Amino acid sequence: MNSTSRLLKIFTNFFKRPLVVAICTTIFFLSIGLFGLWQRYQILKESDTREMTNIINLVEQNINHSLKNSYSVALSLALLIDDSGSVNNFYEVAPSLVDDNPFIDGVQMVPGGVIQQVYPFEENRSVIGYDILKDSKINAEAYKAIQLRKMYFAGPFELRQGGYAILGRLPVFIKNKFWGFSAIIIKFDNLLDKSGIFPLVGDKYNFQFSKIQKGTGEEIVYSPNKAELDRSYSQTVLLPDGDWKFYISPVNRNANFYMLLPFLILVILSSLFLGWAMFQLLKQPARLQALVNSQAGELIKSELKFRSIFNQAAIGVALLDSSTGKILDANKKCRELIGYSKEEILTLDYMQLSYPEDLQEDMQNMERLRAGVFKEYTMKKRIIRKDKEVVWIKLTVSAMWHEGESPTTHVAIVEDITEKKQAETDLKRSYQTVMDQNRRLLNFSYIVSHNLRSHSSNFQSILNLYEYSESEEEKIKYIEMLSNVADSLNQTLVDLNDVTSIHSNIDLVIEPVPMLKYINRTLDLLKIEIEKKNAVYNIKVPEEMVVDFNAAYMESVLLNFLSNTLRYRNKAVPLEVTITGRKEGAGWVLEIADNGIGIDLEKHRDKLFGLYKTFTGRSNSRGVGLFITKNQLDAMDAKINVESTVGKGSNFKVHFK
Repeated sequence: MNSTSRLLKIFTNFFKRPLVVAICTTIFFLSIGLFGLWQRYQILKESDTREMTNIINLVEQNINHSLKNSYSVALSLALLIDDSGSVNNFYEVAPSLVDDNPFIDGVQMVPGGVIQQVYPFEENRSVIGYDILKDSKINAEAYKAIQLRKMYFAGPFELRQGGYAILGRLPVFIKNKFWGFSAIIIKFDNLLDKSGIFPLVGDKYNFQFSKIQKGTGEEIVYSPNKAELDRSYSQTVLLPDGDWKFYISPVNRNANFYMLLPFLILVILSSLFLGWAMFQLLKQPARLQALVNSQAGELIKSELKFRSIFNQAAIGVALLDSSTGKILDANKKCRELIGYSKEEILTLDYMQLSYPEDLQEDMQNMERLRAGVFKEYTMKKRIIRKDKEVVWIKLTVSAMWHEGESPTTHVAIVEDITEKKQAETDLKRSYQTVMDQNRRLLNFSYIVSHNLRSHSSNFQSILNLYEYSESEEEKIKYIEMLSNVADSLNQTLVDLNDVTSIHSNIDLVIEPVPMLKYINRTLDLLKIEIEKKNAVYNIKVPEEMVVDFNAAYMESVLLNFLSNTLRYRNKAVPLEVTITGRKEGAGWVLEIADNGIGIDLEKHRDKLFGLYKTFTGRSNSRGVGLFITKNQLDAMDAKINVESTVGKGSNFKVHFK
């Protein structure tokens, strides 16, 4: 037996002892958890140390700043001493120095070590005449300042005038001979306040100031905290200008341990649970194996049943990967609908099959399905078959994962609704046509009623006048008037017949009409009139502009538009017309722009294409041409819009399908 086999046998035998495995599992996870907690404890401890260091550094900076400013004040006082040793203007300068420096509570002039001048005077007058060099309790620090020949801060100690304070004494030398001191007073509470210590430490830390006594080396502690400071877990800074030390330490050094205690309990309980779970897992392998064997047979039966239903379904069914959209399986009906073989379809995803304009909605629905907003959705969309044919389908998508699980796969049920969709489209188009016909019929009936009633009224009025007329001359005049009304009625009937024939002709032949050819033909018909009026027509229509239209209607439309450019020209300027043809999307646009008299669209836009509606006041305007043109364009599903400015011209735009 080789070493690998022996190792495998030992490993197998080990897992046959559930209790041993459970104990080992508990110890293993407990060790990992304790190690992690220890690491976390070290991080918290280091964090406290960094925070204390930052606080103590900031306090040091604030105190040093105050002391340096104190040095400036003491130096300003020293400058009041003249070469003879006299102090000039002390009581004029001292108030401004104290008021401008809130960290200073008072100033002194101490010639020969004897306090002679103080400010504020009233609260410090009791120390005037006090010889600090003869007081053995405090003179050591005064002599140190003289020895160092620089400012030295003494205290904190209790002042003769009351209260604890720090005194900064600057030794002054005149001609290298000691003169005395210029001194500043900083109350101990004021120093603490200016150090910023209270808001920095809060309730989390304790702090202490201590002073190393000159000569004895004894460390005297000054602290507002009553609690004992644990110096074994603290940060310290030395302030050399006064031989002070500053300590900071946590109020409760065990806070981090207490913070991690719930996690320690959780680690212990989790380790015990994992050990118990491992014990339960290994305890009944035979039962689990029997259960697996039992359910395996059921799964095989279910799989066979599912496969049978899947492949024989009368509608398309596909299984897809919910993360990537890849098709994992598709039944026969689905493959026939899409036009791909089984091997080909497994290389595709639903995004490749989707019609571009419908893809965004489908992807948004899939995103909501994956996010658990809903478990299934249904939509109508288009797909592109292998042969590039576009097919309408009804798509129903259902998630195959349980609530709370990560998205895995989903089932797509696909139903071909192309014929149904086409029928809906046709129905909407039969409906729109009916509505258009009804609208035209109502408009036509209104026109007929209005115009015929007008002619009828004229006939009635003239006949009444004729009946009561006694003069033959008047009767002849009335007969002429009746003739004119009859001619007008006949013209109205001709116009109405022309309009009726446009929409009643169901046998219109629609054929490819080359636009450039028909425009040139129309201009040839108007050639004499164009030359007579010296009009210029700029043709910018490409030869490939061909539209599906009725040829007779196209001739009528072009003749109406182009003859109107001549009829309604601006006589103040030479007529210039630009005819442009351009591609727009899947259709064509024809623009006819002139520099004629123009139309006031603010007043006439709504009745621009109405029957017998005129806008120029010219006697030869009948208001029929644009009405017929609009109806001919409507009959061919073409659209028209107008841009026009009075005195500058008009631009008619026709959009062909």
